[in-house]
Amino acid sequence: MRSPEGAPGDAARQRCGEGTLEGRQRCREDSHEEGLGEENDFGANGRKRQFVAIQSVQKTNKVIKGAIALQGLRQLIAQKAIYLVLTLFAIITINFILFHMLPGDPSTVLLPGRASKEAIEHLRIELGLDKPLYVQYYIYLKSVLKMDLGDSWFWKESVVDTIAPRLMQTLVLVGSSTGIAAIMGIYLGTHSAAKRGKSYDVIATGTGLFFYSMPAYWLGMILLLIFAVQGSLSWFPLRGSSDISLINPSLAEALIDRLQHLFLPALTFVLISFAGFLLVMRSSLIDVLTDDYIVTARAKGLTEQRILRDHAVPNAMLPTVANTAMYVGYIVTGAIQIEIVFSWNGIGRLVWDSLQKRDFPVMQGLFLILGTAILLANFVADIVSIYIDPRVRI
Repeated sequence: MRSPEGAPGDAARQRCGEGTLEGRQRCREDSHEEGLGEENDFGANGRKRQFVAIQSVQKTNKVIKGAIALQGLRQLIAQKAIYLVLTLFAIITINFILFHMLPGDPSTVLLPGRASKEAIEHLRIELGLDKPLYVQYYIYLKSVLKMDLGDSWFWKESVVDTIAPRLMQTLVLVGSSTGIAAIMGIYLGTHSAAKRGKSYDVIATGTGLFFYSMPAYWLGMILLLIFAVQGSLSWFPLRGSSDISLINPSLAEALIDRLQHLFLPALTFVLISFAGFLLVMRSSLIDVLTDDYIVTARAKGLTEQRILRDHAVPNAMLPTVANTAMYVGYIVTGAIQIEIVFSWNGIGRLVWDSLQKRDFPVMQGLFLILGTAILLANFVADIVSIYIDPRVRI
């Protein structure tokens, strides 16, 4: 239906109804060109409005997709947080049952060998071991929720005060060693994957497997024999985490002394640990380098270094992040051997001593803290993995 104003050029065509034939023909041609110009302007404006409308719809769709993705991310994190709480409750329960199933009576360990039955029974009442198991569990659960881990039966101080200084010693050892091992393993694994099958790959992988297969305590003793025992190089201290003979040392002296005592245990930890990062990074990167988008990047003429840095390595980091979280478990496993060999007064050695003394509160506190640490490390690794690789959100 035509609008009341008419189509573009109608008024001009009406003006061409009068005059000579030649004049009317020229008038119609001018009117036609004028109408076409107006129609072209009208079409351009329409296309412009259509383009703006499409852009608006696309922006709206992006906002909606972003809101849906954010909502899904929040739901995923909330779901993992729920699993975290349930797993933590399971750890607390298993932690209580496990140590009460150990053979031996703590009261017989804490008292002299010829203690009377009355003394043993009095100590059992004092420690609460005379109560039924479910009552002990209820008391333990209530204390844990209050962040009260009880008192040590052997060291005669609170469990927190017993664990805290030794935990810091282990964090210094394990934290620094894991950081160095991760950097070293990721670097060597990246270049081994890029040079797969070449001499660099064979040497790096072979060296990593050589140290990875060694027991931590054996490697530690070998390093002590070479670098610490008198008659050898004797470059580093034989035991301990610091020199107790230093009186009021300066900051520089204390730092140098600490680094000297830290070097051999940290070196042992790095040598047995870096191969894990190397092998995981190498395997993951080899898989990534066969993907289609890597082939496309090479076809576009990108250099191998840029392909590794910008495309391959970021996508191969997901298993390495999960592997780093797993190394928190070395606070108990690897560290206990290294700390005993080097007489490092940390968590690993405390685990051994508390097992020997049947100190249930300290053992329960240790494994609760370490289990929670491993649980939180894996939770953080899951969150980091979500941001590194959006495919995890699906």
